[in-house]
Amino acid sequence: MQMAAFNAVCPYEIGDKINAVKAVNGQLFSVGVSTITDIACTHYVKSGKVVFTYELDNCGQYAPLVDLRSPEKKQ
Repeated sequence: MQMAAFNAVCPYEIGDKINAVKAVNGQLFSVGVSTITDIACTHYVKSGKVVFTYELDNCGQYAPLVDLRSPEKKQ
């Protein structure tokens, strides 16, 4: 068995409220406020990559968050 260690900092905390795109009726989408209810961290040993995925509003599904703002507008 191979031992691996990593150091990563998550940009969010459980309980943070974020604007998220939500599906409505399976075809339409709207933006609403969601609460981060859990955070999972995956460390890929071969590449060393670390990926955070988030559960929103206790939905039971985890997904990465994508910032839709253009790079020049990020602060």
